[in-house]
Amino acid sequence: MSTHAGKGAAVLTMALLGALAVLPAQAADEEQVVIEDLTPAQLREEIEKIQTEFYAVFNRRNEDDAFDVICQEFTPTGSNIPQTGCEPGFVTVRRGANANDYRLGTDELLTQDALMRELQPQFAQLTEKMNALAATDQYFRELGQILQMLNERLRELSR
Repeated sequence: MSTHAGKGAAVLTMALLGALAVLPAQAADEEQVVIEDLTPAQLREEIEKIQTEFYAVFNRRNEDDAFDVICQEFTPTGSNIPQTGCEPGFVTVRRGANANDYRLGTDELLTQDALMRELQPQFAQLTEKMNALAATDQYFRELGQILQMLNERLRELSR
């Protein structure tokens, strides 16, 4: 990997991309990684690492388990390629309750869009909780910024 920082190059430290737990004394020894040098496959790998840490930090600091974000691997229908999907606990609980009610004949099965519309107030609360944590926790804020940069670069390469 390149260790230069060109014009507009977004630079990450290997500590965040690897162990994600750097002691201050180790900070001087970090290797820098230029996001623009990463391939799409490398970007996806780094996004998954950072996303995992981002949600782990949020879940540890969040006091309401219903708002914990859980990531699971799944294989979409018609595909053999596994993907990782993350969702807050309140979505999982509501989807399960809806499926149960549907099996009992007491409710219609909600589409994904209908479920998201119904849970919009909880998503607004989740956003507030994450924004509040980002305002007070530098590590969480930096993880979010890195995740955003990685996702933006992946979108650029996907055009």
